[in-house]
Parts: sequence; C-alpha cells; structure tokens
Amino acid sequence: MLTKGIDVRASRTHNVGLFATEPIPIGTAIWNPCVKCSRWSKEEVAALPEARFAALDIYGHLLSDGSLLLPCLGAYLMNHSCEANVLDTGLDFGVAVRDIAAGEEVTCDYATFTEDGGWSMECRCHSPRCRHLITTEQGGDLMIRSRWRGQVESALRHAAEVDQPLHDVLVELSEPYRRVLKGMTSLEQVSTGASVCAPAFASP
Repeated sequence: MLTKGIDVRASRTHNVGLFATEPIPIGTAIWNPCVKCSRWSKEEVAALPEARFAALDIYGHLLSDGSLLLPCLGAYLMNHSCEANVLDTGLDFGVAVRDIAAGEEVTCDYATFTEDGGWSMECRCHSPRCRHLITTEQGGDLMIRSRWRGQVESALRHAAEVDQPLHDVLVELSEPYRRVLKGMTSLEQVSTGASVCAPAFASP
C-alpha cells in the first residue's frame, strides 16, 4: 500500500522511481505491506523459473517465512538511496524520516530488506553517504542501524501530529502504528517483532 501524493517519474538512479507530487511531512507513513500486495508462498518461490524469480526479486522482497511479496499500488518502484527519506527499521511500515519536498524522489534503504540473504546491488544514489555496494547484510551493521534508529525515532515524534492517508489500513494491520498513536516514540516501546519482512498478516 502506498500513500497519496506520489507518482511515477523518470529517475536518475534507476529508470523510474516514485516522486512526491506535494510536500510530505516528516512522520508520514509512506507505505506498508498489506493483504492486497501480490505474494508467492515459499513453495511457489522455490518452483519459479530462475529468470522469473530474478525479475520478481528486483521489485519484491522476501519475507521471514520464505514467501515473496511485491508491494502494491506502485510501492515496488521505490528506489534505494544511502540517505533514504523513508525508513522502516523496527516498524512494519515505512515512515518519512524528514520532510519530502514536492518533486523530490521518495527513497528507501534496500539494506533493510534483511531476509534476502546474499543479495547485493551496485549503488548509484550519488549521495555523500553512498556505500557504493548495497547488501542485505548491511542491515545488521550496528553503525548503520544506529543511524536508522535515530532517524526513525525522530520521525515517530511527529507521526501522531500529521495527516496519515494510510491511517485506516495501518490501524487495522499494524500494532507498531497503533502504539505510535498512543504517544510511544522509542523503538523499545513501539517494536513488536513485526517488520516489513515479517508483517503480522503474513504470520501463520
């Protein structure tokens, strides 16, 4: 699921990407995996031809149960940046970690998709913090995680104050979001073990 105020445009980093059509304030929930997203079970993933899996893996991500999820409503087109303006560390949704201006590309950090072990990508984000080679193993790097954590917790302090177009969906699907609405902002308070790689609706 993808919030409003975003469309698809040509991107300098990878063909096309998602761009804000209006200002998006820090603390806005940008996307979340949901029951409308296309999903292949672990068994279906294992049966996919190699070329088909490779194509799906470019835009989708593996979940903790071995299934593969392709985010719906164009959210799968979100490109990577080493200075991403959307992060999901400790959450089961992606949140804007700074104000996103109209016309700015909306980006996440692919290293947060930690279940796709062994995956790597050459980065062309051109940011001052560019890591040049992105791997899922970087999602466990303590320095990177500490920076993500600070950004996410700062964003969560604004989340209950801004308009949330995904509110109805998140209230139904996300316990971390419900906790944020109660004024919790630290990841110790908010996190439940659910994540974009282990959404609650996908649990057995």
